[in-house]
Amino acid sequence: MRISQCMIVKNEEANIEKALSWGRGILWEQIVVDTGSTDRTVELAEAMGAKIYHFDWIDDFAAAKNFAISKAEGDWIALLDADETFVPGDEKKLEALLKKIHHTDKDGVCTAWLQLREDNTISVASTQIRVFRNKPGLQYRRRIHEQLGYTDGRILHVADATEEISILHSGYRGEAWENKKQSGRNRKLILKELEDHPGDYEMLGYLGDTYLSAGEDDEAIECFQSSIKAMPSALDEHDARSASTFLYLMQLLEKKEEEEELKRVYRKAVEYLPKEPDFDYVMGRHLAVCRQYTEGCSYLEKALDKLERFRCFNRAMYLSAHIQDAYEVIAYCGLMAGEAEKAVTFSIAVLKEDLYAMKPLVILLKAFRGNAAVPGVLPEQVLGVLQKLYDFSLLKNKMFCLKAAEYAEWTSLKQTITAMLTSQELEAVKAAAGESEK
Repeated sequence: MRISQCMIVKNEEANIEKALSWGRGILWEQIVVDTGSTDRTVELAEAMGAKIYHFDWIDDFAAAKNFAISKAEGDWIALLDADETFVPGDEKKLEALLKKIHHTDKDGVCTAWLQLREDNTISVASTQIRVFRNKPGLQYRRRIHEQLGYTDGRILHVADATEEISILHSGYRGEAWENKKQSGRNRKLILKELEDHPGDYEMLGYLGDTYLSAGEDDEAIECFQSSIKAMPSALDEHDARSASTFLYLMQLLEKKEEEEELKRVYRKAVEYLPKEPDFDYVMGRHLAVCRQYTEGCSYLEKALDKLERFRCFNRAMYLSAHIQDAYEVIAYCGLMAGEAEKAVTFSIAVLKEDLYAMKPLVILLKAFRGNAAVPGVLPEQVLGVLQKLYDFSLLKNKMFCLKAAEYAEWTSLKQTITAMLTSQELEAVKAAAGESEK
């Protein structure tokens, strides 16, 4: 079983060496198709042993990718961009999976696709088919936002590896992304597609994306609304493009405080894609901001239930990247709605994954502290819960919990934790307090 890595590039000298390194242990060949670089991209790729081909750019990503595919001799093709790599170690999982499905009817592999911010946290989680068989008639269509499929219309059989294998993408950030936005490249190619295929609801959605990223909200709203009007009577349940159209439109309507239109679009979105949790997540967060805590909590729990039941294969793009936030908002809604048990349960769930997340710890302490209507528990009892989460032999853990107790305005708990400090630790706490005051 041979795997060919293919990529199309232009002026990628900052990324090319990393892009050609992730699969060194599993790849049979590496093919780089250059579309007009003026930097050292080709030189660096050649030095790393890649096969170099040149393709005259004709404003068509599908054409360039299909040219790269035509040069591949492997049984399988991994076609990632220069600003993408697999999560370290996932290339071995990919190799094992391909060996497992090599003699089945699977045509491709769907993996998770994670868009990274500048600080390398995840901004968006989606799914992509970037690994597929090298078979006649299996290629890309469309100038931009190209889609893989058979030219004769045959169904693509895909193995779902979204929970095991992930691709990291860093291209939508920094100077390179700003240059792409300012060039208007994507919009120009989308408009060409719409000239050839007027009323293409997917392309209208992608056009809306370009306006959204440029901060042209009114134009984006118009495009997304036009896309929804042009949609067929039924959508495939894994139609991620249409899910994005509904999602972005809902977010824009929320931003403009168009409450009734937001609810109308939500109902339409759920009618078309009832298994998509992102819509419920947006509505739940919106209601929480509007202080409708009980209703907001209901939507958020519905979103998590859908994610659990229907998984994230080509759905839950937004929620998958904000799972911790969803838990935190549910915890906060529970606290504000007087449902202390819910606040405690969801706060602890977050803290088990992110021990030093301050917000859920404060919510947890406020839920335990109680209020005039609901009596709280004793500080000594809360301390027992905290010690199950935190190693109190470490000063930083005691200081973290002290700070949380301060934010929660729970004086007696602060005193209880302070009483556990040694004289040396007390001096360190006082010193830290003095530095913060400066």
